[in-house]
Amino acid sequence: ENTVSDYQLSDREKEVLYLLGEGNNYQEIAESLFISVDTVRHHIRNIYSKLHVHSQSQAVAKAIRKGII
Repeated sequence: ENTVSDYQLSDREKEVLYLLGEGNNYQEIAESLFISVDTVRHHIRNIYSKLHVHSQSQAVAKAIRKGII
């Protein structure tokens, strides 16, 4: 069983994940964090890779289960 630290998510990736979990879309996340939608996509790709998931719902569910957000 992995611990939170095994995932090595950056603070920014955790912010993106949290906002995703709150139901924000990429555009809303970009505006909240003052970054571009492309940058949001980049973070989300990294999050999926680090969490070994393939969708937003999987990423959010796993983050909640593991206490990341």
